[in-house]
Amino acid sequence: MSHDFLNRALPIFTEAGFAVLRSKVVAFAGLGGVGGGAFLALVRCGVTRFRLAENGVFDPPDMNRQAAAFGHTMDRRKLEVYAELARSINPDVELELFPEGVAADNLERFLAGADLYVGVIDAEKGGAVKTMTSGLIQKHGLPMFTCGAVGFGSVLVAHAPGGMMPEEFWRLAQEKSSGGGLLPSLLGDFFNRPVMERIANGLASGKTPTTAIGCLAANALLAGEVLVCLLRGTGLVDREPVFAPRFTMVDFLSQKLEVGDVSPGT
Repeated sequence: MSHDFLNRALPIFTEAGFAVLRSKVVAFAGLGGVGGGAFLALVRCGVTRFRLAENGVFDPPDMNRQAAAFGHTMDRRKLEVYAELARSINPDVELELFPEGVAADNLERFLAGADLYVGVIDAEKGGAVKTMTSGLIQKHGLPMFTCGAVGFGSVLVAHAPGGMMPEEFWRLAQEKSSGGGLLPSLLGDFFNRPVMERIANGLASGKTPTTAIGCLAANALLAGEVLVCLLRGTGLVDREPVFAPRFTMVDFLSQKLEVGDVSPGT
């Protein structure tokens, strides 16, 4: 099969980089506004082997932000649509599909043998899964990446095996914050204030406000950091991934990018 779709990426990734990317298994839990676009970006960059867990169906509100949400994909299963798109980009892509999504009874099977875990299921869903995740990524030595869209920007938090786990990260973030909302103020105060106020009003009315720009920011931030992690040690990237206690935020409305730290004393 011809890989002409990678022709313009070749000078950046090199054949050696593509060989590394083809060898890695990336497990994606969630193909929504954050996960779907990031997944397609990684396919377009030469990542070839994925596990995909998603049990959702496209509906009209998805069209303001989700990469594969169009009139002709409404009422179709998200997993099926993204698998078709990935194979239309690269027929050699290897996809292990979990149409039931991730749950307590399949999470370890989903993670075992992967090289990297992207956990981007909705914040209000998957409580049992999130409780189990820290122990399993430690057990299997998996780096974990989480990311969310916030207004016109995004926040990314990643966890290295043996490093700070999500429970401790968010506890410290709360301790260093003066208030709550969509995010602890340590993170939320970074983003454009009028937009955050309108988001808070939307949340109070039972709606989670989102924009296409915020999801595109999350797609790029997440996919880029995953590539940095996968290409460590190749000489093709000149830094380490940003792992907790550090985190990354970008806001395109305020034109800011910042790497923060929840460590005590910072």
